[in-house]
Amino acid sequence: LKRDWPLPDLSIMDGGKGQLSAVAPLWELVQVPVAALAKKREELFLPDQPLPVMLSAGSQGLFLVQRMRDEAHRFAISYYRWLHTKAMRAE
Repeated sequence: LKRDWPLPDLSIMDGGKGQLSAVAPLWELVQVPVAALAKKREELFLPDQPLPVMLSAGSQGLFLVQRMRDEAHRFAISYYRWLHTKAMRAE
């Protein structure tokens, strides 16, 4: 949110209800809808809804949010490895 990039139409987080509760107020300030995908049972949490949305197994919607989560993991792991390699070379 600190960058000059355009705001997204939707933010989907990796995590469950707790992670969603932590960031939902920030996204609400900039009027971007947010949801969180919990990996264990593939539950999609939405703000102000006590129960998760359960997308049908094999549905295109579930596949899409799973791919988004998996790409976020891949990116984070790659970035961590790059930082670690950079730090090791600096020593």
